[in-house]
Amino acid sequence: MSKPTVRRYLKQLAPGTPLRAGLDRILHGGTGALIVLGNNRQVQLVSSGGFKIGVEFTEQALRELAKLDGAIILSTDLTQIVAAGVHLVPEGDLPTAETGTRHRSADRTSQAAGLPVITVSASMGTISVFYEGHRHLVETVRQVTSRANQTLAALSRISTRVTELLEQFTSLEIAEQVTLRDLTNVAHRLELTRRLSSEMQFHIDLLGVEGRMVALQHDELVASFAGVGDLLEQDYSPTVADPSEFDLGRLHNFSHDELFSGQLVAERLGFGPNPNLEQHLPTRGIRLLTTVGRLPASLVSRLIDGSSLQELFGATLANLMEIDGIGPTRARQIRDALIRVSEAT
Repeated sequence: MSKPTVRRYLKQLAPGTPLRAGLDRILHGGTGALIVLGNNRQVQLVSSGGFKIGVEFTEQALRELAKLDGAIILSTDLTQIVAAGVHLVPEGDLPTAETGTRHRSADRTSQAAGLPVITVSASMGTISVFYEGHRHLVETVRQVTSRANQTLAALSRISTRVTELLEQFTSLEIAEQVTLRDLTNVAHRLELTRRLSSEMQFHIDLLGVEGRMVALQHDELVASFAGVGDLLEQDYSPTVADPSEFDLGRLHNFSHDELFSGQLVAERLGFGPNPNLEQHLPTRGIRLLTTVGRLPASLVSRLIDGSSLQELFGATLANLMEIDGIGPTRARQIRDALIRVSEAT
């Protein structure tokens, strides 16, 4: 399935949305339904009979119209109920693995029209979305919440490990002892954090209004890593032959096993074939001054362009004030930041 598109439709079915409220009413009423999410020429070609309605979409109207035999067709923006009691007659040679009449019709109509089609099964107590030849079961709040909590627990463990790694990495950067192995360890765990965060956001989307608490927990966990990947790219891209290759986004399509291979991660980040993981790497100090020292990006850029990190550690207030645009107040701010960085070791 096309994940971004399916995800968008599933968000429209999240608890708290008008469409989900209408579907729940149908389910609780003990009736089934067949609903086409959108209206185009292909939908018209496979439609027969029924009643043109053209009324505003409401959950109450959806529930009442579901009592009629036949399908309900909604407008593409889901604000109007276009027709009800429609008999769908897609081509019978479209492939489908479904056996029930309603589900077969939904699957084939979705393929013919290129739009999602929803089925509500009273006997099974389920809501399904058919799209691009696939059936996606709309899970209950309890089911999604259970998976969200599992993902949140995994994200919490990884976040703790990343925090520890970054603290160690900070000490190594200050001592100028960072190796390529250290960098790949941080890079692959940041990627794991990103993947779990993305999975968590998917669960939050599915939960809708029921996901507010886990959304707050998720945001708290990932807040400390926001922008860290970009700062690492700025710090270490000059250490490879082609700085444009040092992009942590290049790890997004790595398999789990590939991600845990320091050699493969280093190669993907531009360090060439068979890189020496024990080679030492210089740092520009951008992450240190920005996240640990809490200096604004504009000031960090000016400092890094004029001095190396080690030169900054040895600089006096007078030395700092020699940098263009830095007066006594800024100089003291920088010294305080450097002290914070030193104390982080």
